[in-house]
Amino acid sequence: MIASYQPRVIDQLRGEAAGPTLIAIGALHGNEPAGITAIRAVLGRVRARGAEVRGEVVGLVGNVRALAARRRYLARDLNRLWTPARLASLVPASDGWSMPTTDGAELAELIELAGELDRAIADARGPVFVVDLHTTSAPGIPFGMIGSTPAQRAFAGHFPLPALLGLEAHVEGVLTQHLTGKGCVTLALEGGQTEAADAGPHLEAAVAIALAASGCVAPGALPELATARDRLARAAGALPPLIEVTMRHDVRPEHEFRMEPGFTNLQRVAAGTLLARDRRGEIRAPYDGLVLLPLYQAQGSDGFFYGRAISPAT
Repeated sequence: MIASYQPRVIDQLRGEAAGPTLIAIGALHGNEPAGITAIRAVLGRVRARGAEVRGEVVGLVGNVRALAARRRYLARDLNRLWTPARLASLVPASDGWSMPTTDGAELAELIELAGELDRAIADARGPVFVVDLHTTSAPGIPFGMIGSTPAQRAFAGHFPLPALLGLEAHVEGVLTQHLTGKGCVTLALEGGQTEAADAGPHLEAAVAIALAASGCVAPGALPELATARDRLARAAGALPPLIEVTMRHDVRPEHEFRMEPGFTNLQRVAAGTLLARDRRGEIRAPYDGLVLLPLYQAQGSDGFFYGRAISPAT
């Protein structure tokens, strides 16, 4: 029943004047609810102030079923399903919610979320920006994950955070990749460790910056904007502004993968550092670089990513 789930639409602000559309998505992974809270809080403040909105702002829950179960996903990672072939093959369930088996849960989510996104894009009266909000299983600072287009780099440049470039080349079926193909300017954001007290405030800061950077709300109507930028800048510290993702370590249950304890996101490591173990033995750093998104949760197929700092002009 639909009543057992949180509504898909968190909030929606539509301005009288035409302008850009900003789509903010939280909990694409059901065990990462901080994005939902951040979207609701920031859009609620904009509404309470009566601030003028140009275009439209839409907040969406990514995986409502996994969110209800407090799990990353029920059968399949929803952020690996956005391939053209799979999307073309889906047929909505008759009631829009029920699916015959648990294995179909993420396919139902895919249908429903794709429908909401398509409607928002079709209704847009200007360019469409998307921020996909996440948190991580490992401790670490907030950061962004961007595509290679000039528009994506320009949008990401408003957020004073390290940016990962090239992650989409190592994984298939990522939501932001799908939406980039539809002409949207996309940015995925990690707010920090899921259980950390500052992950929510980091994502609230990111939503506020996104409202201004997209042009949906004038900076002067966002009194928290300077504080938001300062919060993220302080969290980023001295890490390089642009990091190229060079490899992904794929894991499956039969691998018996175990990340070595103590790694944080964007941690610098030396060549040869022991990163993890599996049935085949030790897994060591291939060269001096940075560990990205180390896996410290039961669900997931990304053991870790690895990267290196690059020049912003690259």
